[in-house]
Amino acid sequence: MVNARSLSVAGRLKVFLVAGEASGDAYGAAALKALRAECAKRGWELDAVGWGGDLMAAEGMRLLKHYRTMSFMGFWEVAKHLPTILRNLQRAHQNVQREDPDIVLTLDFPGFNMRLAKALARAKHPALRVQWVAPQVWAWKPGRAKQLARDFDAVAPILPFEQEALERAGVVVWPCGHPLLDVLASDQPNQGRDIALALLPGSRAQELRSLLPVLVEAAEKGAAKGWWSLDEVVVAGAPGRTRRDYVLAENAGIKVVFGQTQNVLRDAKQAWVASGTATLEAALLNTPMVVVYRTSELTYRLAKRLARVNFIGLPNLLLDRACVPELIQHACTAARLLEATEKGLEGQLKGFDELRNALGESGAAQALAQRVAKVFREGSEPHY
Repeated sequence: MVNARSLSVAGRLKVFLVAGEASGDAYGAAALKALRAECAKRGWELDAVGWGGDLMAAEGMRLLKHYRTMSFMGFWEVAKHLPTILRNLQRAHQNVQREDPDIVLTLDFPGFNMRLAKALARAKHPALRVQWVAPQVWAWKPGRAKQLARDFDAVAPILPFEQEALERAGVVVWPCGHPLLDVLASDQPNQGRDIALALLPGSRAQELRSLLPVLVEAAEKGAAKGWWSLDEVVVAGAPGRTRRDYVLAENAGIKVVFGQTQNVLRDAKQAWVASGTATLEAALLNTPMVVVYRTSELTYRLAKRLARVNFIGLPNLLLDRACVPELIQHACTAARLLEATEKGLEGQLKGFDELRNALGESGAAQALAQRVAKVFREGSEPHY
């Protein structure tokens, strides 16, 4: 249970948000919209500031740092950039201390956000600390659940099977549902699928370096086989990236579209998707896919040793079976991609129906905002 507390300034809820990647930016934008509605019901002003992306800024957040400069994936990649990460942590901590918010809402990005919460807890900062999207303690590093209980006032997991494991570790759990259901609920219905193949090579620089060449090579070979023409293939450009990141695709005659990832997935007959949130987006939009993953050899070996799951794609993890093909590391080649695609992907659709039923109803952002608002009572007592 989270104890009730007062607003530091009467009539104003001040929130500091931290998102470190594109999905967190989308969830943060949804949270801001819902929080503004909850504040309006109570006659409060919402003051939002923090680290994130363009979507959060568009919802009125004062953007102090963009996530494109702070997202690193993998053990080796994190080690190489450790000085930058540590400077970012120090800066984020200083930003929170200076802004003195009522609540620090951290979104996914657990490696960074858990360290920030630990620093704030040690400094006895009075802000309510809430993590939206729980770290995957069921996949690896189960000890992190105890850290969540120690350093956060509440955690809002998004996968249905996470609540029990977190509560066993003493975490205060706010079950709100999956925010992707909110994001996709507002989209227009599919009017037809005129994209033969969608390519989603991820949003981080290292993902693009390792996956884009493989996807482009496979798309070219598929076109040579007559499966599609390259002008029917589309790359969904990731938020925070630029056209320079996709020169390889454009030089091959493949169109790159920015800011329309969900539209691209909805209009695609099939997709090749980097492991991550986009795999769940594709499933919820009924787009058959092959999941791809490549990283540095050191990161792969360490992850393989530490992982406690049999799958990496979210649809497979949630269904606990191989609904969609996964091509990981050395298996992620152009030849294997074409082989998996040639076998046909339409059989995935039944599994996608099961997945939607398992995730439940939309309204996660609204549920989170209501829980936050209920913690605070009107008042102007200073922080101590």
